[in-house]
Amino acid sequence: MGKANRRTWGIIFTHILLWVLLGFILLYYPPLSWGIKLPIAFWIKHTSLILLFVIIFYSNYLLLTPKLLFKNKRLLFLLWLILALFFGQCLAFLLDRWLDFQVAMARARQRPPRHEELVDGFTLMFSLLVLGISTTVAAVRQWQLEARLKDELQKQQIASELSFLKAQINPHFFFNTLNNIYALSFSDVDRSREALHKLSRMMRYLLYETAQNETSLLQELKFLKDHIELMKLRLQANNHVIYTEPVLSHDYKIAPMLLLPFVENAFKHGISATKTSEIRIEVSVKDQTLHFTVSNTLQEKKSTSLEGSGIGLQNTKRRLNLLYPERHHLTINKVANDTLYQVNLTLKLS
Repeated sequence: MGKANRRTWGIIFTHILLWVLLGFILLYYPPLSWGIKLPIAFWIKHTSLILLFVIIFYSNYLLLTPKLLFKNKRLLFLLWLILALFFGQCLAFLLDRWLDFQVAMARARQRPPRHEELVDGFTLMFSLLVLGISTTVAAVRQWQLEARLKDELQKQQIASELSFLKAQINPHFFFNTLNNIYALSFSDVDRSREALHKLSRMMRYLLYETAQNETSLLQELKFLKDHIELMKLRLQANNHVIYTEPVLSHDYKIAPMLLLPFVENAFKHGISATKTSEIRIEVSVKDQTLHFTVSNTLQEKKSTSLEGSGIGLQNTKRRLNLLYPERHHLTINKVANDTLYQVNLTLKLS
């Protein structure tokens, strides 16, 4: 028997057990405690009512609540509830008449028979209980399905955003870097070989290491450092890049390519061909928390928004919110009298 079949039979057995316990506790146990011999009419009526409650429960749970209440057909759902209660009262009335229930119970208890009541209070109360429980269970089930679907959509969204990030990096960055390496091969063969090695290492990381939801922080920082070193190949003498990397005594897990958009943005908007410019990138890890700061000179007539770089500010924020809810803090501000553009990110690592 497969795992799915065992689970199905387990659910069926649990439901049967719950109905047996519920029926015994609410329908059979109180009369049995009276210390009298119950007539056959009692067993027929209460067994019929249990079957009715089972039908109402699963009709409401599996069919009517999903098809009416969750489809905003509230008026039809209210009509169904009224009909279910009315049908329960009709069945109880017909059973009383057919079985002569009140007379049979009065003989068993050696008491005069009660007058027939228009409303069977016990059947009404139990019907309301069954309808309430089945509606609640259906609502919880619907919420779980929606939560699971939302989680799957979020994971797909993260995966597609990461793929988009790779696509944005590959054409521009790699073609420009190859051109720089080609030019460098005429003047400094050793540096060109080293740059080519860095580029191949980055491509290997993009192809294989970023396929999972998490990657090694050491590998991520090595990728970031290679990216910075290759970007420096096209800088002028008036451009300065300072990168401070951490010394890790312990490796951690992090979402792949989470830090790169901020570095890309700094190079894209913080470098000038004619003016002195500076980019500072600082990474440190303390108490299992990553501290990441990127600051760049604020160039005039250039947009300093992340919207135009990589996957953009909104997508980067979304990835952080989806992957690290309540575990990160991100600020992006102008500092030093509006001469620097600075990104500060703290991230709780696992």
